[in-house]
Amino acid sequence: MWTWGSQGSPHSPLDGRFLENPRPLERSLEGVRLLQRTLSRKRFLSGNWFKTKTRLAKEHEHLKDFRRDLFFKVGALLSQEYDLLVLEDLGVQGLIQSGTKKRRRLRLHDSSFSELRAVLEWGFRKRGKLVLPLPAFNTSRECFLCGGINKGLTLEDRVFLCPRCGFSLDRDLNASLVLLKRVGWVPPFWCACG
Repeated sequence: MWTWGSQGSPHSPLDGRFLENPRPLERSLEGVRLLQRTLSRKRFLSGNWFKTKTRLAKEHEHLKDFRRDLFFKVGALLSQEYDLLVLEDLGVQGLIQSGTKKRRRLRLHDSSFSELRAVLEWGFRKRGKLVLPLPAFNTSRECFLCGGINKGLTLEDRVFLCPRCGFSLDRDLNASLVLLKRVGWVPPFWCACG
């Protein structure tokens, strides 16, 4: 069973495995900026302008292809190993607009949640497996054990600490367990989360 957290990285609450987001746009942003600066200095519609424009278009296409390839590989991996995928039904536009920091907005755009979700749903449904999108309301702030809400939790806090029962766990892992609990999943006795 896998869940896809709000920080753009999938993780399994059962085996604790996280898949890191390679952030392709962030990694190649300096090269794109350099090409855009170079393009702006060229005389419009000159031969060098067309060459630079082509190089810039190829760089953007490389980013798109890299991201799409990554999403299909993750979708194939998850759909082969698991029968159920639980997704947070995020309002990404609201997250992007409310994000005050430029870096956070860039990372949300770089994660490309809608494309990722479409690829994952396609991969699971192609294999006849179940995909459950759930509302993301308070999943990061709700305690997996007692259901208490930690209203003081901010995006910078990476560890969830329940003010009611004292339960402490990685924020994304706790959110994925809350999502699974909302689906009706009961943790096995060997689960280290409780």
